[in-house]
Amino acid sequence: MSGLGTIDIFIVGVYILSLVWIGLWTKQRAARGVDSYFLGERKMRWWMLAMSGSSSYWDVTGTMWIVSLLCIMGMKAMWHQWIWGFPLPVFFAFFMGKWINKSKVLTAAEWMKTRFGEDRAGNSARFAYAILAIVTVTGFLAYAAVGMGKFGTQFLPFSKNVCSALILGTTGIYIIFGGFHSLIITEVVQTIIMSVGAVIICIIAFTHMDPAALAQKAGNSFYSLSVHWKEPGLAETEFFLFGALAVAWVSKGLLLCFGGPEQLYDFQRFLSAKNEKDASKLGLLWGVLHTLRWPMAMGIALLYLSGFLGVKDYESVLPVVINQFLPVGVRGIVLAALLAAFMATFNSTVNAGASYLVVDIYKKYLNPNAAQKQLVYAGYISSFLLIVAGIAIGATAQSIHKVFQWIMAALGAGVLLPNFLRWYWWRLNGWGFTAGVLVGIGASLVQAAFFSSAPLYIYFPVIAGIGLVASVIVSYATPPTDENVLLDFYKTIQPAGLWGPVKRQAKKLFPEFKKKSFRISLLNVVVGIPWLFSLWVFPMYLVSHAYGRAAVFAGITVILSIVLYFTWYRKEIKPA
Repeated sequence: MSGLGTIDIFIVGVYILSLVWIGLWTKQRAARGVDSYFLGERKMRWWMLAMSGSSSYWDVTGTMWIVSLLCIMGMKAMWHQWIWGFPLPVFFAFFMGKWINKSKVLTAAEWMKTRFGEDRAGNSARFAYAILAIVTVTGFLAYAAVGMGKFGTQFLPFSKNVCSALILGTTGIYIIFGGFHSLIITEVVQTIIMSVGAVIICIIAFTHMDPAALAQKAGNSFYSLSVHWKEPGLAETEFFLFGALAVAWVSKGLLLCFGGPEQLYDFQRFLSAKNEKDASKLGLLWGVLHTLRWPMAMGIALLYLSGFLGVKDYESVLPVVINQFLPVGVRGIVLAALLAAFMATFNSTVNAGASYLVVDIYKKYLNPNAAQKQLVYAGYISSFLLIVAGIAIGATAQSIHKVFQWIMAALGAGVLLPNFLRWYWWRLNGWGFTAGVLVGIGASLVQAAFFSSAPLYIYFPVIAGIGLVASVIVSYATPPTDENVLLDFYKTIQPAGLWGPVKRQAKKLFPEFKKKSFRISLLNVVVGIPWLFSLWVFPMYLVSHAYGRAAVFAGITVILSIVLYFTWYRKEIKPA
């Protein structure tokens, strides 16, 4: 291991062996059945689910990507975070978590029967969503493989692809056998380790940062969050037309948040919650626990910008700084923390992806009468196949940014509006959803194959528009969803938006039914977005010695926290 002392190797080795032991220890509980293997029998505590969800967002590959963007754009990089819907915890807390929890299904694909029924149209929507989820999961595993390959080469005497296979293969052992129980327990531990590692990096960066060197290398605009249509300082990068990109990033992020989790592991956490209140609480804590990731990423970027030269690949800044700057022992702790961050995301992705293969493909179409033990063994095999596929595809990719950009911007755009419409427009039916998703996936593949160099602000609205048109045309060309299915969905989930005909029918048939107002939830979202943004941004400014800006955003955080106490906690959570 290059650059690692005996103490570092010991710390990392003990950590990895402990996680493998947890996976094997929980194997028997996970093997009780498919509900246990994928949802922990819906008995996990809400704060554990929140810690798990938050740690799943701490992936090393994503952190390397964030550090690289901070090095290029400074604080303006926070605008780029909209592309993955950074305010998602706010939406989870104030309404989306409750909507998901009420459906009581095993996967986000199975949720389609709640919205579209179980006829041919509903089953087509479920199948299309499962395919979308599997494609996306495989893409994210490839994305993880690229990042861990680059990360591993700084510490292991192997090539990028060999490092990727070793790290992903070792990590896969405990998630394959331990299932959701192993996932949650290890991610609680990982959240603690990651938080300790993040604090260590923040302290080191704060004490060793050279403001004068930073100003000389990065310029005075480093701290600015202001948006201009053109950024002369980014003229040599793909971010020159920053205003156009910011519009695309924010639009995509908001639509994603209102449409709920597209796939992956987010749905799992809220389906696993015991009740609606727990789902709301875990959504908010999810966002709060994720706070330390941002000053940690800023700390790494500051250490690099304040004095490190010679790294040509911005995406490798994170491991290079850790390897060259941190002292022995501390390096082992931080490395264990970052491995924890990787494992959290990787394991959540594998377990969620396997759930689609088992529940929505194998059980639904290949073996409807499968016993619980058979489904658990199918989970083992599915997890293994996904890991292998991720390693294989990741071996062909070179850039974290390009892989992530395609997943979130191209593929994400193709399925964005069908996912949005499913909650807010009664006339969208199963066939319309299927058409929008499959056409959107096709359009994203065409973009990757023939228009990979096109700017995001051009291809994003084109791909999103194609998916929207397909959904609307096919929905109107085919019969609406069965009235009983729509009424049951409307009464149970109580969605917002264009539900007029269903609402009138519900009042006629069920005069005692009263739908909760969506206005207070929307108000909390409006307050919650700047609250979460300020919560994440103020420690970034603090680490970088920008005390005035840190104080402003800390003040906004405190004021909006008080507002949310009265508008959300007192009204939604505290009542018995």
